[in-house]
Amino acid sequence: MNHQLSPAGAEHSLLSAVRRQAARLPEAAFGRRTFSGTDAALLHSLGIRTGADVPVPAVAHTLSRWRDITAQSGVDRLQRLFSNTRTIPFSDCSEIGHASDIWYGLLSEVIRPLGRMDWEFIFYLGDSATRHFFDVDEIMDVMGSFTKTGHVTVALDEQEAQGLWSQLFSGKQTQPFNLADPYARGRYRSVFQTMEVERLIIYSDSKALLLMEATHFEVMRPPVPAHTHNALERANFIEGYALGLESGMNASESLMLGIATSGSVPENSPYPVKTAVLHFLTEWINRI
Repeated sequence: MNHQLSPAGAEHSLLSAVRRQAARLPEAAFGRRTFSGTDAALLHSLGIRTGADVPVPAVAHTLSRWRDITAQSGVDRLQRLFSNTRTIPFSDCSEIGHASDIWYGLLSEVIRPLGRMDWEFIFYLGDSATRHFFDVDEIMDVMGSFTKTGHVTVALDEQEAQGLWSQLFSGKQTQPFNLADPYARGRYRSVFQTMEVERLIIYSDSKALLLMEATHFEVMRPPVPAHTHNALERANFIEGYALGLESGMNASESLMLGIATSGSVPENSPYPVKTAVLHFLTEWINRI
């Protein structure tokens, strides 16, 4: 298995490439993605992150099955909505009622009929230890089914990754472990191999690991101010990673952009801004 950062200076070069590409993106790309209130509500009902600063109508919370969503909005509208994007960051599946039903319906009736293979799907499981094994296994099957139409990334923090490994391989009877433990990477790869997805991200406050079929990419995360460790830190990471993929960066570059967007949020704002992201990347480059 190959490691992508073995050549001397490769991390510096990769970060420099990320910064150059990020500098070309518009300022608005780093803030909340904007949708109309009705589109944001529809995406919310599908368990898809919108980042939209709009109130979600109460009806969106009642559409708990795929058949309810299509009866309300129609498949044609959904296909039009998704025809102008290639990156779909899903919400934590534990927060979505009947996520398997909704996501498989989206895949079979909207994504596949559009006839494209360039999609980027981003999932995260959340804390699988609080759910039954059957539910976790079912949602993993659904995630894997998206690989037939595009690229699938699953993101977990190290505590979630430990919980999933324990559930899959040890019956929850294992001692805590994290990215600092020498045997952790083997366990993470075992988790990856059960998922049938293209990429698995494991991250902590100090490191991030990207697993792929024949290689892995690991990077130290720079220290960040305490105010960036908040309830939106994961969301900002996912948004940055999605932005990288949407703008044509590869998975490793997108991972670094996700680290920068989650670690560079100004103190008086819950969201990153372009100037802060570029400054973070510059400081990161200079630190190497």
